[in-house]
Amino acid sequence: MAQQLYKLFIRNLPWTVSSHELRTYFSQFGYVTRATVLYNNDTGLSRGFGYVDFNKREAFEGAMSQVQHILEGQRLRVEEGSSKRRFSNRDNTTLNKKQENVNNPIEEEQF
Repeated sequence: MAQQLYKLFIRNLPWTVSSHELRTYFSQFGYVTRATVLYNNDTGLSRGFGYVDFNKREAFEGAMSQVQHILEGQRLRVEEGSSKRRFSNRDNTTLNKKQENVNNPIEEEQF
């Protein structure tokens, strides 16, 4: 049986935040199994959102219950993630995901 993951969807990320920095910030709540910032494939710039996965519900709940999250001086918008979430790509470019995954490679259908 696959391990249960608890996913956060993070919006309003500063353009300078990497997957490593996202992982480091959210690790204060518990073990982060994956942190992913999504980038525009053509420009290489962050799209301003990403995902954080925890393997423990307590870590997920701790992050969700915090009143505000500030990273590089910017307030993040943290929501419960969904594997079914879809985003329109307004400029018709493909997305490039730069993630840190400690267990196994990410698969497209996980998003």
